[in-house]
Amino acid sequence: MSETSSTTASRAGTDGRKNALAVGGVGVAAVVAAVALPPAAVTNGPELCPFARMTGLPCPACGLTRSWVALAHGDLGASFTFNAFGPLFLIAAIIVTVCAVVEVLTGRPILRRVRLAVANPVGLAVLVAWFGYGIVRAIDAAAGWGVFPSII
Repeated sequence: MSETSSTTASRAGTDGRKNALAVGGVGVAAVVAAVALPPAAVTNGPELCPFARMTGLPCPACGLTRSWVALAHGDLGASFTFNAFGPLFLIAAIIVTVCAVVEVLTGRPILRRVRLAVANPVGLAVLVAWFGYGIVRAIDAAAGWGVFPSII
């Protein structure tokens, strides 16, 4: 027995809402954590990054939590110090979270459009720059040059 196109569309809509609910839930949790955690709790907090724990070097994402907490508490300078891409990624996380919540509430496939908007040359260039930043920061930490502040 084959599925009708309306059954397939219904299942795709349900799956899209489930995905949006997951994305929205994670986004809300991350933003609430950034606002709720006091900066002192994360400044010298636990080292959670597996890459940093194994190598002693920062990965591109090292410092993002501290960056988000600093920005959520109004310290833009510290936010950039912890991770230069932190403020940009927090803003992106908030936008994606709002889109996910709207998709859950309305059923309109907004996250698909967001994904297409990010997967363009500008979005890909930002990701390449972020990884390049992470590589340069790791080399700086390994060589001991001190160009970037130590975050681990």
